[in-house]
Amino acid sequence: IMAAHGIPYVATASPAYPLDLYAKVKKAMKIKGTRYIHIHAPCPTGWRYPSSKTVEVGRRAVQTGMWVLFEIENGKFKLSRPSAPLVEKSRRRPVEEYVRMQGRFRDLTDEDIAVLQAWVDEVWENYKKLYST
Repeated sequence: IMAAHGIPYVATASPAYPLDLYAKVKKAMKIKGTRYIHIHAPCPTGWRYPSSKTVEVGRRAVQTGMWVLFEIENGKFKLSRPSAPLVEKSRRRPVEEYVRMQGRFRDLTDEDIAVLQAWVDEVWENYKKLYST
């Protein structure tokens, strides 16, 4: 939505990748106009996992393709380094690895997870098209 409004800088980030997050904040500070960074913030209490696993949960979100790290600068889309290799499905970890780490998803069936995996794969086909242009 933010990118559709034509703002100069839109990005996604995760504290599980602190160097990527830092670089995006630093870049955003140098850009004039509206800047927006959407940060994935795992929540041990609400998501029902041990707080010691916070970085692992954040990394797994990216590694499975559930959370995509990217930038849109002046309308130009670019996948960030941790997410770029994931355009190849074989490089992504199964969504089940991310989902099963969290108690909030305990009621999902194998069929539910298969539907979620199919959705992630479809979304990544769209990212692949954007990335190759």
